[in-house]
Amino acid sequence: MAVPIIFKNKYLTPIFTVSAIVWVIVFSLAYVGILDNQNLLVIHFDSYKGADFFGNRGDVADILITAAIIWLINLFLANEFYFKERFLSYVLASGTLVFMVLILLAVNVIINVN
Repeated sequence: MAVPIIFKNKYLTPIFTVSAIVWVIVFSLAYVGILDNQNLLVIHFDSYKGADFFGNRGDVADILITAAIIWLINLFLANEFYFKERFLSYVLASGTLVFMVLILLAVNVIINVN
C-alpha cells in the first residue's frame, strides 16, 4: 500500500496527526464517560425548553463514527488535491482539525450533562 503523498508535507502531516489524536481522545472520553450509563442520554439541551433530544450510547458512537469517516474523506481529498490545488489541501486539513475539536466539545458536553 502506497503512503499518501500528503504525509511527506511538513504542514499537512502534523495537522492530520493531531486531528487523529483528538479523535482518539474523544473516543476515550466517550468510552469512559458513558460506558456504564444504561439510561437515555441528553443529546441536546436548550436553556429555554430544557432537554429536548434524547438518545442512547449508540447515538454517541454514531457521532464518533461520522467524525472518523469525515477524517478519512478529508485525508483522501487532501491527497487528491495536493498537486492541483495545494491551498485546498491546507484548508481541508485545517477544517478537519477544527471539526475534531468541535466533536471533542460536543461529546464532552454530552458526557457532562449526563
